[in-house]
Amino acid sequence: MYSMADDYYEILGVKKDASDDEIKKAYRKLAMKYHPDRNPGDKEAEKKFKEVNEAHEVLSDKQKRARYDQFGKAGLGGNGGGGNPFGGGNPFGNGSYSQTFNFGGMDIDLEDILGGMFGGGFGRRRNRGADLQTSITIDFKEAVFGTTKTVSVDGSNIKLKVPAGIEDGMRIRLNGRGGAAPSTDGTPGDLYIQVRVRPHKTLTREGRIILSEQHISMIDAALGCEIDVETIDGPVTMKVPAGTQSGTPFKLSGHGVPIRADGDRGPHIVSVIVDTPTKLSKRQKELLEEFKNSSSKKRGFFG
Repeated sequence: MYSMADDYYEILGVKKDASDDEIKKAYRKLAMKYHPDRNPGDKEAEKKFKEVNEAHEVLSDKQKRARYDQFGKAGLGGNGGGGNPFGGGNPFGNGSYSQTFNFGGMDIDLEDILGGMFGGGFGRRRNRGADLQTSITIDFKEAVFGTTKTVSVDGSNIKLKVPAGIEDGMRIRLNGRGGAAPSTDGTPGDLYIQVRVRPHKTLTREGRIILSEQHISMIDAALGCEIDVETIDGPVTMKVPAGTQSGTPFKLSGHGVPIRADGDRGPHIVSVIVDTPTKLSKRQKELLEEFKNSSSKKRGFFG
């Protein structure tokens, strides 16, 4: 998804410290300039229009912008292009990945569309058994690393291999495991299995990136500290440098979702949230007042 433009600030013609208002104004100006209605048939203008929209989508979102500023496009989610997000091939063993899209409230299978375009699709389906549908629910961790489940359909035990990296709402198609063929020269239908993923208590997901928040005190933020971060692989110790501001993202490489079948994985990005105390003892208030006064005084040459 985030692969078209080289530098989002350059695309919009703004500085890296541009305000939200400056980004919005630059976007509106360029969107009007390159809008397809103003440039009918101009492929270059169409490309520019897409780049401008892509840049605005990231820079107008505070969290995405912070990750982009620190990590570049590697800090943004998505599968890095179209096609099979699991790295090609047939990861399902006895079935296949269904390229299914929702259009007007209907699920449409890419294979059906191509079959109708290039012949054989609809004629083949007239002599097929009925397609069946069911669903399974898996844990967040199972969706990240993959799992094997047993699905019961019309009294049969069917083993289903769920690939690593599958997302909530995706469907798996098992060829020929649906309703029986209507005649001896026909073929059975397909079985479609919709996958639901249970939410994790502390982790969320954005494409191949796992996201979480870690709260620390303002003292730890000022002085620096080490914290234990819960990842999908277990606790990982992370160093927080002195002077860290609330909302700062940190990247834990290799602790995200598998990108390809070779085991390469995306990052886990931790947003550090600095907690401001709401209840202070008298002594704590005195210490903070002392710190406030000492930091505001003008120091001499020798401090």
